[in-house]
Amino acid sequence: MSELQHLYSKMWLDSIDRYKNNNCETDPLINAPSDKRRGITVVSYFDNSVEAKISNFLNELKLIEPEQYYYPKKELHLTILSIISCISGFKLSNIDIKEYSSIFKEAIKDIGVFNVKYKGITVSPSCILIQGFPDNKQLSHLRNSLREGFKKAHLASTIDSRYEISTAHTTAARCVTPFKNSSNFITVLSQYRDYDFGTLEVSSAELVFNNWYQNLAITKNLASLKLKANDEYV
Repeated sequence: MSELQHLYSKMWLDSIDRYKNNNCETDPLINAPSDKRRGITVVSYFDNSVEAKISNFLNELKLIEPEQYYYPKKELHLTILSIISCISGFKLSNIDIKEYSSIFKEAIKDIGVFNVKYKGITVSPSCILIQGFPDNKQLSHLRNSLREGFKKAHLASTIDSRYEISTAHTTAARCVTPFKNSSNFITVLSQYRDYDFGTLEVSSAELVFNNWYQNLAITKNLASLKLKANDEYV
């Protein structure tokens, strides 16, 4: 079993009983106008094929538990690295956007295109996650390059302050309220435990200003850059 698969499996075993016992961590701030948490993140958005399969899965869950939070298709994304974790009251005026954009572009300019295979789902105490498996070391190289770039630049960041991100999962749903039909909900989760959602080609990355849920209505693109095509990468 790969290290990533082991991690995802451990998450499932550690948390699935909370779903069975209706003891998930719920988030009362979803869609709340009072939620002013904002941050800076490097992300890559999904393409049509993968997002459609994830959306179909979420639609099945939505029929059973409509009051939970399900990510809209266009908001599904791979978090490459959180540069500034969402902080209440953080504003774009707190940073020099040009400096952050410059570090972002310099850090990823030599990174090649890579693929992430999305196969199966797992759960945390508060979220449903699609399991992602990168096909090579480019995601790790990209994250380390960003870490080093912002560290050397001495710009304000909270990189890895909560935990050092090492997976390639995408968050697909969040618990908002206690379940009304946990048994059927878990049945669907189990059916998708090893489901093949397809492969995402990560060919570009974006530096964005975002809220906790990456809602597009709030997200602002600060910089974008295409990754190097495979025939360019050495």
